[in-house]
Amino acid sequence: MSLNEIIPAAWRKPTYVVYALIGVALGAIATAYGPDNIPEWHAVTTNVVLYVGGAFGLTAAANTIVTRSADSDGAEEIAPDDADDVPLDEDSEYEDEALAAEVDATPAPDGYEPRH
Repeated sequence: MSLNEIIPAAWRKPTYVVYALIGVALGAIATAYGPDNIPEWHAVTTNVVLYVGGAFGLTAAANTIVTRSADSDGAEEIAPDDADDVPLDEDSEYEDEALAAEVDATPAPDGYEPRH
């Protein structure tokens, strides 16, 4: 059973926000009471929230899909910070040797297929 079956995607973000607000409220209450005067109900509630939070966060992380976007239509071209590190020849072009030194020659893993 996945998180998608337990909590629909449309409900997850509000659920995370509510959980975060509960944590902030518990922290504010603890600060207001001071370190020596925290009521017992607060200690019990904080322990329960912390316990549930670990399972909640691990389940959410396990069900997170990470994708990379190759869409660069709206991307702004930015000059690299290290542009001065690569020597230029007389025609103001990069020397091939300097660029070749930066190429990663590590072979692709077995079964690798580019997605473009």
